[in-house]
Amino acid sequence: MKLYVLPPSPRAFKVLALKNHLGLECELQIVNLARDDHLTPEYGSLNPNRKMPVLEDDGFLLWESNAILFYLASKKPESGLWPSNHKGQADVLRWLSWESAHWDSQAVGAVGFEKVSRMVLRLGPPEASHIARGEQEYLRFAEVLNGHLKGRKWLVDESLTIADFSIGAWIPMLEPLGLPVAPYPEMTRWYRELESLPGWQSALSAVAEARAQLAA
Repeated sequence: MKLYVLPPSPRAFKVLALKNHLGLECELQIVNLARDDHLTPEYGSLNPNRKMPVLEDDGFLLWESNAILFYLASKKPESGLWPSNHKGQADVLRWLSWESAHWDSQAVGAVGFEKVSRMVLRLGPPEASHIARGEQEYLRFAEVLNGHLKGRKWLVDESLTIADFSIGAWIPMLEPLGLPVAPYPEMTRWYRELESLPGWQSALSAVAEARAQLAA
């Protein structure tokens, strides 16, 4: 398998952390958005949306990070990261949808786009009104996540699933983006469990290494 990623991105980070956790061998291809790697015809043939990550597996191309999480988990069904029962599967899908529709596009990801992605992609200065809206949405949805995690170790059925990887990948971005963490102790406690996973630590190291390479 081959993964096209930019490790500092939470969308790429979640995929890297999961493949590490599962012990899957993947060739990594860095997609340098600041160098317009995503705009080349070659990359467009992999993902017409010209975003990352992308997974390539023996001619099969897959984009959208949460879909890639499911595909990787399906390689190791014994891991339990994709539940075997229908209610558990629906619950994981609920949280993957929440991550995509709210946590990413309206809240953390929205603030990250204005404060980071605009600069990387050379799209001009951030929009203050968009940042303010994203910050308000973060407060709303962080409260949802924090409340759900009370009395729970993981998001679904007390078992680690791909939903934890999907949503947890955004947590390291909170403080750098100026988003408050202290008011959400359950979220912090839950993230510490994720952060203690060896595969998660390896992904954090990959992020640091990629940042150093991109800055060179």
